[in-house]
Amino acid sequence: MKLKKSEIQSGVATTIICIIILLILLFCGMTAHKNEMDEGVMVSLGYADEGFGESMPNPTPAPEAAPVPTPTPPPAAPEVSSPSEKDLMTQEDPSVVLEAEKKRKQAEEEAKRRAEEERVAREKAEQERIAREKAAEEARIKAEQEAKKNQASSLAGSAFQNMGKGQGQTKGEAQQGNPAGQGSQGGHSWSLSGRDLLGQLAQPSYQGNEEGRIVVEIRVDASGVVVSATITKGTTITNETLRNAAVNAAKKNKFSAGGGVAIGTITYNFRLN
Repeated sequence: MKLKKSEIQSGVATTIICIIILLILLFCGMTAHKNEMDEGVMVSLGYADEGFGESMPNPTPAPEAAPVPTPTPPPAAPEVSSPSEKDLMTQEDPSVVLEAEKKRKQAEEEAKRRAEEERVAREKAEQERIAREKAAEEARIKAEQEAKKNQASSLAGSAFQNMGKGQGQTKGEAQQGNPAGQGSQGGHSWSLSGRDLLGQLAQPSYQGNEEGRIVVEIRVDASGVVVSATITKGTTITNETLRNAAVNAAKKNKFSAGGGVAIGTITYNFRLN
């Protein structure tokens, strides 16, 4: 059978490889290993001196070794106690701690805000109280001043009344000269410079029981007619009905004619029945 060229080449290559492996084993790996062991042990038999072998010299005693210092034991490590079950149970969740801290801060801020509001309210109430007291004091002082002024006016009017005829008193339908422009009638008085009262002094129609004084300021035109009447300072009665009655009565009065508009007052004095 004729061999193929490839088969021949394969066989030659295989043969070369085998030769190379064999040479490597011969030179490197197939050496014999000699076991180095003692050939024998001499054993002494009997009492012959030769049996004891060579005499050994007495060994020189070794110098006494220095005492080895006892090593100091290292310091004991601090004992770390393991957390107990109670400690583990009391540990809080960080989120819970943060939420509690947030609520605490909110409560503190709310308390501060309420304290500030209460402080502002107290200051406002105190300011209002001081303002009321101040206004009351001013009203009291003003009333005292008005009372003193009216008292002085009453004293001056009484002096004119005590001068006899010619001071302007009017009784009934009679009229007397009045160069001062003042007079009184039925416990009431009037003052209008340069004018005389014609007829009776109109009085308020009021059925109540009041005590005090109502002063009405009047404006009289050139013909002697009262064109306006208003409550003015010196009045001590606050009853609105009686004040309106006094204004209406003042408008009904008639005075003598004069040049231009004259301004005066009518004082109504009331006593308890």
